[in-house]
Amino acid sequence: MSRRHRHLSVGLCGGGLGGLTAAIALARAGAQVTVLEAASELGEIGAGIQMTPNVARFLLRWGVADIIGPDLVQGDRINMRDGDGKLVAFSDMTRIVRDYGYPWWVVHRHHLHSGLAESCRRHGVELVIDARVANIQFDDVPDTKLRVTTTKNKQFEFDLLIGSDGLKSVVRNKLFPDVKPAALTKNAAYRAVIPYKELFTKVPEARGVLGNAIDVWTAPGSYFISYPMSAGKDFNMVLSHHTLDGHVVEDVEEADMDELRSSYSHYDPLVQKIITLIPQSKRWPLMVTGPLETWSNAPKNVVLMGDAAHSMVNHMAQGAATSMEDGAFLGKVIADVVRGILSLPEAIHIYEKTRMPRAWTKQQASFTAGQVYMTPQPDLNTRNTSSSIERDAAFSNVAEPPHPPSTYRSWNLWGFPDSIPGVYAYDAEADADNAICEYLSKAGEVDPATRVSKRLKEKWWNWGDVDGQVDAPQGRRGSKL
Repeated sequence: MSRRHRHLSVGLCGGGLGGLTAAIALARAGAQVTVLEAASELGEIGAGIQMTPNVARFLLRWGVADIIGPDLVQGDRINMRDGDGKLVAFSDMTRIVRDYGYPWWVVHRHHLHSGLAESCRRHGVELVIDARVANIQFDDVPDTKLRVTTTKNKQFEFDLLIGSDGLKSVVRNKLFPDVKPAALTKNAAYRAVIPYKELFTKVPEARGVLGNAIDVWTAPGSYFISYPMSAGKDFNMVLSHHTLDGHVVEDVEEADMDELRSSYSHYDPLVQKIITLIPQSKRWPLMVTGPLETWSNAPKNVVLMGDAAHSMVNHMAQGAATSMEDGAFLGKVIADVVRGILSLPEAIHIYEKTRMPRAWTKQQASFTAGQVYMTPQPDLNTRNTSSSIERDAAFSNVAEPPHPPSTYRSWNLWGFPDSIPGVYAYDAEADADNAICEYLSKAGEVDPATRVSKRLKEKWWNWGDVDGQVDAPQGRRGSKL
C-alpha cells in the first residue's frame, strides 16, 4: 500500500477571486503554488459582491473571514419590489443562514480580494505581480513539466498550470483559440458605490425604506439592486438593464450618465433620487463562455477554471462563487495527487467530469433568473401570459417566507434558495471527495473477499508520511492492500 508523496508545482495564471481561492486550496493540499498576476498591483476592481452560503463556508473554514472581519456584512432579509416600490416578495435571511448552515454575506470586492491575498501569503503561496503570460509550452505527454514565459521574459516551470485569468484568458486562447465569450442579449450592468452618510443626508426618506437588507426593484427590461457593505458604511448598487439604443455591450464602457438615469426614469421616485447621487459609473458586459467540450489539454496538465471556462450573467450572484467552487474542488483532487492516490490526469478528469455540468447548470439558471426579473408587463395584443403581474401574484398567496409550504417553489431563483437548494447548500470540497471515492471505487482491482476497491481502501489507509514514505498501520507495516 505504500506510496510516496509527490512534489507538485502548480502555477495559476490570474490572481482574481477564483485564482486566489484556488491558490489557498492547493496550498492546503500540499502543492507548491505560484500565482502569476498580469497587473502591476494585486487588487480587485469593481464594487460589491455577494458571498452566498456555498462559498461563505470556505471563508469560514479556511480562516479568511477572520482576516476580513466586519467588512463582511450579513443582511436581515431580501426585499423584492416592483418598479413602483411595492413589496412583492421577500426572504428571511436568518432562515437562510439557519437552513443552509452558513452566512449570506455582502462585501466589497477589494476587501474580499485583500483577505484572500493575505490568506495566500499565510499559506505560503508565491504571489508574482507584473507577470503577464506571453507563452505556454507543453508536450502532449502526461507527467511532463510545462514552461510559462512572461512578457518580461521571466520563465517558470510547473507540473500543472491553471488558467484563472478570466474572460480574456490567455490560457484559454492557447488551448482553444476559436472560443470567444459572447453577450447573448443587450443586457449590461452599471455599478456604483456611495457612502451611506451621503445617501441619508441627501435622500433622508431612504432611511425608512432601506435597512440592513438586500433590496431589489424589478421592472420590464431592468432591475436595481442595493445592499450595505464595508461594515455598513457604503451603499452598493447594481443597475442591470437592456441598452436603450439596442447595442450589445461587449467590453467595459464609460457610462453616459444621462442614459443611465433615463433607463430608470420610470422607477420609484426613491430609486431615481438615489441614482442622481451617482457621480460617474461604468457599464459592464454580461458575457457567457461555453459550454466547452473540455477545460483541459490532452495530457491534462493545463486546465481552465472560473470565467476563463464558464463566465455567466450575474443574475444569480454566482459568477465569482462558481469560480471559487472550482478552486476549492481543485484543491481536494490535487491533494490526492500529492498523496500519491491519484495521477494528475485522473484528478483533472474528475474535476472536469464533475464541475463542467454543474457550471453549465448554473449558467442556465443565471440566465433564466434574469429573464424572470425583467419579465414584461402583459401584452394584450399577443396575449402574453408570462407577465410580471402574474409573476408577482405567484407569491401573494404564500404564507410568510420563513415557513412556506414544503411544495412551494418561488419564481425568485436567486433570493429564495429553496427553489434551487443545490446551488446554496453545495459544498465543493465534499463533492470533490465524493467524486474521488466514486472514481476509485470503480478503478482497479476489488478485493474478492471484502468487495472493497483496493484503490479506495488505499485512499483511506494512506495517512502517514516519513521522509515521503507512507507507512502502513501499526502491526501491518509492509502489508499489501
